[in-house]
Amino acid sequence: MRRVLFAALTLILTALFAYGLIRVLRPELYEGQGLSHGVWHDVTRALLHLDLGRSCMFFGCPPLKRMWLDGIWADLFLLAGGVVAGLGLGLLGGTWCAARPRSRAARGMEALAMVFYCSPVYVIGFGVLLLFAPPFGLIQLPYFFDPHSYAPPLEDPWAFLRSMILPWLVVGAPLGAAVLRLTQTLSIETMGDDYVRTARAKGVPHAQVVRRHAAPATYVSTASLFGASAPFMVTNMVLVEYVFAIPGFFRHTRRALGQAPGWPPTIDIPTLQALALWASVLIVALGLLADLAIVRLDPRVRASGSFLG
Repeated sequence: MRRVLFAALTLILTALFAYGLIRVLRPELYEGQGLSHGVWHDVTRALLHLDLGRSCMFFGCPPLKRMWLDGIWADLFLLAGGVVAGLGLGLLGGTWCAARPRSRAARGMEALAMVFYCSPVYVIGFGVLLLFAPPFGLIQLPYFFDPHSYAPPLEDPWAFLRSMILPWLVVGAPLGAAVLRLTQTLSIETMGDDYVRTARAKGVPHAQVVRRHAAPATYVSTASLFGASAPFMVTNMVLVEYVFAIPGFFRHTRRALGQAPGWPPTIDIPTLQALALWASVLIVALGLLADLAIVRLDPRVRASGSFLG
């Protein structure tokens, strides 16, 4: 409950910052409205009524709530797939490298993970498109590298899958690389613990010792890393949606900043405020999921919570 209250407070503070800062910096846009009253009206309207204002960059000034509803599922699908890909591939890769320490294959995978961790996602995405995307890729794979074939999963599951595989991998690549390094390092350190040495003394194969005894001890740290990586995941979504034409709400970011080709170079303040609020919701939600995972994985946290209760 304390975490939930902190999450709600974070959303309120984000809304106050998003709607209050522009009133302080650009008071001429809100003539005749008091600062505190106007900010509170905007915050309550956004959080309680989901009234995010209107975007006058489009013909007819459509409400931002409708634009958000049109893109919310694409955002959630992209985020969920990126998290699953990052955590799954990172844990598998880290366990595999820990079971083969100092081998050439393990060092090669470590180097590849470092590249994915250090490179911006738009560079990785653009490079993968140059390699595989039709019709200009060096090795064309049209069935799994088609970024302009998105369709809702219930309408066309095949088109949805082949348009999302690459964005999922690109969004989850930095998280997967960090999880791989963390899992590998902690698994190797755990090999010296008593229960792991006991399993080795019983004749359990080394790979099985790592997989069943050493690697599970790293899950709590992985969950903590996942919670800390939530802002980077959402930032990566903004870039990936633009590069791969994913019809989520974050695809309007460059247009709202006045940087999209074919659009006037005007900053769309209401859209930026709505984007900031939606990003904070996703970050807070990922943080809560990480906290729940830590409670589920670490019995010490559960015991402490029941004792304090």
